[in-house]
Amino acid sequence: MRAFRYIVLTATLTLGGASAARPDDKKALVPGDPPLTQDMVDDYCKMADWRFGPLLAKAGGVDRLRQMVINDWKNGDASRQKAVLADLKWWRDDYPKLSPAERDLLSAKAPPPGPSPRDADAIHMLKLQQGHDAQQLQIRALSNAQAKHHETMMIIINNMRPAGRYEYNPATGRYDQWVP
Repeated sequence: MRAFRYIVLTATLTLGGASAARPDDKKALVPGDPPLTQDMVDDYCKMADWRFGPLLAKAGGVDRLRQMVINDWKNGDASRQKAVLADLKWWRDDYPKLSPAERDLLSAKAPPPGPSPRDADAIHMLKLQQGHDAQQLQIRALSNAQAKHHETMMIIINNMRPAGRYEYNPATGRYDQWVP
């Protein structure tokens, strides 16, 4: 019984001491330079939730965003890491200094309205251009196929042609003499 108390007391002191010795340690989710910590991911998700509001939920929500940030760090995507770090720096340094009116201007609480008629025309023109480009590509492919077919047929004809030739026979006035 005494040994059991000693083990429990040692474990309690060890676990309690370890947690009390390092309260500033942040849980590193992905090692690297800099390592991705739980605080960084949480702050980034808070910032994205404030900035995008319901649009974030339509794109998969905070959990999907959290997984995307972790994957960017695991994959070593330097450009995405820089972007996340820049957003975090702004969120931690500049966001608290903004007035409520400025915060409302910067957030996208309401989804944007649908495309304007001008945008719809531009989209329609882009679709037409893409269709035209695809048709031109198809025409070029068919033309190339036809040219290759012609080349193949000419090679076959040349291979089937006899090795000799007919020469003119002045006695008969025709090409009737075969010369190998």
